[in-house]
Amino acid sequence: MEKARILVQGIVQGVGFRPTVYRIAKSMNLTGYVRNLGNIVEIILEGDKNNIEDFTKKLKLNKPPISVINSLELEWM
Repeated sequence: MEKARILVQGIVQGVGFRPTVYRIAKSMNLTGYVRNLGNIVEIILEGDKNNIEDFTKKLKLNKPPISVINSLELEWM
């Protein structure tokens, strides 16, 4: 089991971003939490390494329509 920190910067506040993160993570059997840090959303995930990497791809494809991802950083912990 791996643990990762993902920082997403952009228009991610007040657009349904955190519920989307939750739904995607839950569907992929990933655990952790998501929180707002100003104009950045911090996501901490635990689970299979491949699932965490796939999570970032799914998040980009399935983000809320009015959100904008300017950057996404994945850091293994």
